[in-house]
Amino acid sequence: MLIEIIGVIIVLMAIRALITKNRAEKLLYINVIDFGISAIIALYIKTPFGLLVAAAFFITSTIGSNAIAYVLNKLDDEIVLDNEIENGDAVPEEN
Repeated sequence: MLIEIIGVIIVLMAIRALITKNRAEKLLYINVIDFGISAIIALYIKTPFGLLVAAAFFITSTIGSNAIAYVLNKLDDEIVLDNEIENGDAVPEEN
């Protein structure tokens, strides 16, 4: 029963990740999906190896989501600059 509940949550978060336009919100939904998958692995494979696989999946998905968040944070300045150029607020450099 617990695996089915987590599965429904994962499906709902996948739908929300597909619908939303905001990248930060997509990252949050994808993180929920990753954590849910690691929980399903741990609950479905009831051996020490299952726990090891779930822990490895959890750790690698956390590292991946942190790397994506770091890159998106660095891109914020470039996105703002692109928006200023498109709106005519900033003058691009001539080479």
